[in-house]
Amino acid sequence: MTDVMIYVQHLLGIGHVRRIALINAELKRLGISTTVVSGGIPDATLDFGSDDVIQLPPCRSADSGFSGLIDQNGNAVDDAWKNNRKQALLTAFEKTAPKLLLIEMFPFGRRAFRFELLPLLERAGQAGVVRICSVRDLLVRKSDRSKEAWMRDVARSHFDGVLVHGDPALFGFGQSFPYADDIADMIEYTGYVAPKTGVTIGDRNGVLVSAGGGAVGAALIETAMAARHLSKRYADHRWDIVAGPHFPADAFSRLGENLPGGVTLHRFLPDFRDRMAQCCVSVSQAGYNTLMDVLATRTASVMVPFADGGESEQSERAAILASKGVLSLLNPDDLTPQSLINQIDQAKNPAKLDISLDGAGITAAKIAERIRGKV
Repeated sequence: MTDVMIYVQHLLGIGHVRRIALINAELKRLGISTTVVSGGIPDATLDFGSDDVIQLPPCRSADSGFSGLIDQNGNAVDDAWKNNRKQALLTAFEKTAPKLLLIEMFPFGRRAFRFELLPLLERAGQAGVVRICSVRDLLVRKSDRSKEAWMRDVARSHFDGVLVHGDPALFGFGQSFPYADDIADMIEYTGYVAPKTGVTIGDRNGVLVSAGGGAVGAALIETAMAARHLSKRYADHRWDIVAGPHFPADAFSRLGENLPGGVTLHRFLPDFRDRMAQCCVSVSQAGYNTLMDVLATRTASVMVPFADGGESEQSERAAILASKGVLSLLNPDDLTPQSLINQIDQAKNPAKLDISLDGAGITAAKIAERIRGKV
């Protein structure tokens, strides 16, 4: 038996895992026990920070265009696989017996998993368990408005509250969700889930290039490596290239064979945030968590948003923050060694934003209130 059961499914990146880990750390600080039920491909470098982790039969996106789901062996999932996983999820719920169920993204994302999540939410409702959605500030925009109406209806019928990890001082949930007003009474803003600034920001040196989990982003890393010698400011600095745990193994080996002097290629950096606090410029995609790292460490950054498969979230958030002087933005269609190094050489430290970055602590406090019956 645990206080909170958290469902999370990562498909390409690991941003969802990092957010959950920060929230779990704050829940633990409040004495609240958590069990994470994960549906993504397991990896030794991924730490959810929970008391227990239950691994479902894992799957991931077939490609960067989110064309379908495949299991860990690369096979397309079928109805038998889905039924097996649904039963495993319901068994995990019965075993965990939580006081509160926290679902990450759904119904505002992860629609492909409704085969298991709708039965789980119904079972939790029958058991009197509080059901909360944990969702980032911006959604991927849908061309089919009926899908957005479905999100609203499921939120209203299957959840008791929606925690939005953003700050309305920057923009509200309605920025990307047209039916936000219809569930306004369910929405609570937590502020952004950012790391606490427990890093020492000292004399800066070098460039840090990263691609999140690494399942996508090879073009950015290869372009950055080709751009280094063109720099008028940083050609003689140390460059750390972080490919990510899911960067293709063949590409990682190929890059490692021809590294120029002053460049270090990493699969993963456990002290990534500390490295960011010490570098002159961070070069990355525009994922939620990397943006939070930039804000927390006040590091100059160049961001090339991930925009495959109709993904709009990174581009939209990055454009808003670029307009406020927080980052330098480069359209992925314009990515070349010369265009990238121009941005790197001109990058400036981010302008200060008056927004909440204590989303993990506020989320934990709101969950604690729900568990203790104060709401």
